[in-house]
Amino acid sequence: MLLAATELFVGKSWHDVEEKKIFLELARNLLPATTLQDRRRIASMLAAHPEIPDDLLELLASDEDELTAYPALRYSQRLSVDLLLRKVRSGPDSLRRAIANRPSLRESVLTALCEHAGADVIRVLLQREDVRLAPVHHDKLSRRSEIVAALGLELAGQDALNPDGLMGQYLHLPAPLKAKAIAAAEITSLVDKARTPGSGTLHRRDGRLCDALVARARAGDRPHFAALLNQGLSLSQPVCDQLLQGTQKDGLTIALKALGMSPSQTATVLIRMFGEDMPLSDLRGLLRFHRTLSVGAAGVLTSQWILRDEDTGTASPRHAPQYQETRRPQETARTTSGAAEIGPARQKTGS
Repeated sequence: MLLAATELFVGKSWHDVEEKKIFLELARNLLPATTLQDRRRIASMLAAHPEIPDDLLELLASDEDELTAYPALRYSQRLSVDLLLRKVRSGPDSLRRAIANRPSLRESVLTALCEHAGADVIRVLLQREDVRLAPVHHDKLSRRSEIVAALGLELAGQDALNPDGLMGQYLHLPAPLKAKAIAAAEITSLVDKARTPGSGTLHRRDGRLCDALVARARAGDRPHFAALLNQGLSLSQPVCDQLLQGTQKDGLTIALKALGMSPSQTATVLIRMFGEDMPLSDLRGLLRFHRTLSVGAAGVLTSQWILRDEDTGTASPRHAPQYQETRRPQETARTTSGAAEIGPARQKTGS
């Protein structure tokens, strides 16, 4: 019945107040009992009709069925901003895509999309010539690792990744952008040194921590190696675990450089951690990278990783002495008083 009434309603381009009132009341009562297929047809017919009552429009846009809600979200110009924001926040991405393709988008809706939408939806925004993302939108996108990993080149092409965004998301960048992040870190380090003469003395090597890391690498003890990185650089535990993945050899090299680890020690760690699957040419490339990267730039990069974690709420407590639990009792007793010396390693090696 509702489908037949809808066909009659859309057959006229104009309706008086009484006709719209009757149709709205009919739709409210019959829509919940209408079959899914008919609801989708009704939504498709009504979405672009200029005379559809606003209450019915919002009812269709709020339907739990995605294909029923899609036409109203995509085409109707009279939906409230509050409804659009609710749909962007709750998803799914199919409905976010409908909203991203709307003829016009309010600033608040754009902001919500940048905060919640997936990569395919963000790509829609980037490809629209009539939509211009503001710096605040760029900042939100540059803080989302999954978006940077999927759309890094496109974001960089539109200057949507600032230097801090490049450095903070280094571990998620496509290869062509990593060189830009390194360059940004080197420049930042030089600027910091120019502003604070003598700051290079902060990058002293923490021999005790480096030796402990090498020992853990030789033992194949990845969990406690990651815990030492967490303590020495104040990186979150998830980032430390990520650095031990085969795709993050360059990221681990940066972390080791920030700690002041020597080339020979770095080679030992890389071989022990990745040697079985790493060609000799890759090892040489990583050691070349370790040699050319400045300690200051490595410190800038790891500092940005920490800031990114703090922004996303994933940072872990700093300098937790987790690695001590694996020591022999007598060694633990002997080094308890000196444990704090490893904790402040970030102060020594950071930028």
